Amino acid sequence: MKKFLALALALSMALGLCACSGSSSTTTTSESASGSTATSTTSGDGKAYDKLNLKLSYATGDTGMDGIDAIKFEELVEERSGGAIQVDRFPNCQLSGGDMVRHVEMMVSGGAFEMAIISQNSFSTLNKGFYASSIPFAFANYQEAYDKIDSTGGEYVAKLYDELGIVYLSSCSNGIMQFANNKHEVRTPADMKNLKMRTYGDLQMSLMRDMGADPTQLSWSELYSALQTGAVDGNMNGYQTLYSGSMHEVQPYITEVNVTWACYDMLYSKAAWEKLSADTQELIRECAVEAAQYARDEMDRQEGECKQAMIDYGVSVYVPTEEEMAEFKEAATPTIESYKEMVGAEGCEAFGIE
Repeated sequence: MKKFLALALALSMALGLCACSGSSSTTTTSESASGSTATSTTSGDGKAYDKLNLKLSYATGDTGMDGIDAIKFEELVEERSGGAIQVDRFPNCQLSGGDMVRHVEMMVSGGAFEMAIISQNSFSTLNKGFYASSIPFAFANYQEAYDKIDSTGGEYVAKLYDELGIVYLSSCSNGIMQFANNKHEVRTPADMKNLKMRTYGDLQMSLMRDMGADPTQLSWSELYSALQTGAVDGNMNGYQTLYSGSMHEVQPYITEVNVTWACYDMLYSKAAWEKLSADTQELIRECAVEAAQYARDEMDRQEGECKQAMIDYGVSVYVPTEEEMAEFKEAATPTIESYKEMVGAEGCEAFGIE
């Protein structure tokens, strides 16, 4: 009996050693071509992942599309790296003191954080080519936008980012914008005449003038009360943004025009990227693309739910006919042509803008 127990114990220990050997990782320290040292962990799949604590900065909170993208990325990269890569998330532009302009500047200068998720046209002050994806009526729906950003459009913006010392990884949606107001149903541009419409940025300002509306620059935080008091009559935003801001309480009319697409890009500092091992770069890019797809799917789900919730609340959603849509596009021609000229032929071709 004692011999049997001794044999069983020896067998158990041998199996335990084999199991540990199969799941173990090896940590090594190496010197890069630049002279800096890096510690990497060889995982069970044979990949060598750098041991990192990544700082990931983004503009909104954890319920925004950039936040959803960031949370999913953290989950994927930490799990697949076996914990070698840890992601520290910083929402609401914490690292730039809440300043979105400074957020862009810090991404370009590098050092404060390795990664960020930032609205693509936020970089338009540095290169007008970043306006390409936001030109009015470029895309009839999300799928058209995704088809371009995942192919020629993505290749184009990757070149623009590279010139700024930034590596482009992936894109998710910040919404396709609709017209909303609290005065009356809008079926054609004629119905927008003299409506006081809140705008954000030069493109929206120009577009509203084209529509015959009276544009007013106003921050998002001021919009709800401005609609209540009559300081403004409406604004343009996506369904998810309108609902999350409770704008349906003070804007009972929405016109579904899919006027312009806004997207968030996941970015990495080029200087920091070049210090990573090939396996780490591959993993980060893979997880960035997968996280972006997750956020896109979540946008589709949330927008459908938000649209229906606003309809249930009593909001009227009007979908223009083909003839009426043609009127909106015709009215927007001055802004479209102006921004096409700013972007240039290469950017327009990349996004299929004629």
